[in-house]
Amino acid sequence: MMNRPVRFGIIGSGWRAEMYLKLAQLVPQQFQVSGALIRNRAKYEDVIRKWNLTVYSSAERLAADSDFVVLAVSKAAAAPLLAELAALQIPVLAETPAAASPAEYESLRSSIAGAHLIQIAEQYPLLPHHQARSAYLQTGKLGQVGHVQVSVAHGYHGISLIRKWLSVSGTACEITARRVELPIMDFPYRGREAGDVLKTEQQDIAIMVFPSGQSAVLDFTRSQYFSPLRSNRVLIRGSHGEIRDHEITRRLGTAETEYLDIRRIQGGQEGSLDSLSLHELRAGEECLFRNPFPSAPLSDEEIGMGQALLNMSAFLRTGISTYSLADALTNVRLAFAIDEAAASGRTVVLEDEI
Repeated sequence: MMNRPVRFGIIGSGWRAEMYLKLAQLVPQQFQVSGALIRNRAKYEDVIRKWNLTVYSSAERLAADSDFVVLAVSKAAAAPLLAELAALQIPVLAETPAAASPAEYESLRSSIAGAHLIQIAEQYPLLPHHQARSAYLQTGKLGQVGHVQVSVAHGYHGISLIRKWLSVSGTACEITARRVELPIMDFPYRGREAGDVLKTEQQDIAIMVFPSGQSAVLDFTRSQYFSPLRSNRVLIRGSHGEIRDHEITRRLGTAETEYLDIRRIQGGQEGSLDSLSLHELRAGEECLFRNPFPSAPLSDEEIGMGQALLNMSAFLRTGISTYSLADALTNVRLAFAIDEAAASGRTVVLEDEI
């Protein structure tokens, strides 16, 4: 356990970078921001004032005053900056995606896929309910996991959950996919008001079959991120039972079945004077997730981001990787294959890459 806050620098100044700044402000006993590297200071003067940021002129100087740096820039700028930071041997926690195109994927895979100081801030496996599902799988009570259905996030985010829950490594996979259009009423999005208008949106549905015989369905439409009209769904099927969203069913004996709910234990409700925050997630007697930030009113997304920061700090102390650049590139490669299968209407077959 560290007895001082994790001290990180920020490279970037967009909305995701500001989420890290807000997180540090809400949990100052665990996180401190050393400063930021902002290329266009004049353009982001309001951000600098808002967060009282020290602005650095170079990545080297920022890194010297930090435990590590968080790379939170646009998709177009991320890959070249990642390569630059790797060459400087600067510890980096990089926002997703690691590569925004097949060409960037090939470039990073051939040049810095094994860069030992880079971790990726893939927050979806770190969201509380997903951590709880992962913890229950690790008990072995569902037996052998053979199939998952993930409808909670797009592309590489959803694939990160699929591969984690199936314990699949590598890119070897057979993929069929379709992209269809659906009608949906307009919905608010990042401060934009919704109109009384019927719009269309794309839904991606992909079936993935792995050499082990395990399989997965990735099903997602973008409005699931923001619209109350589209809910998320998870199904994890094992030989001895399954997890369906927040419900667990498992075999106890030849004629006995157990039914459990994953329950969210919150503070600040009814007579509680605690802050309105998540304490833990439980299934019966088992605690499947305990919030490392129980006194702060954080969203699940912010809890996942905070966990990524803690994991990066632990990685630099222990060398134990939670989500490496190689992991991220594998998920990106599979996401590109889904796009290819949806666009072509043909089955895409991938082999493991060296």
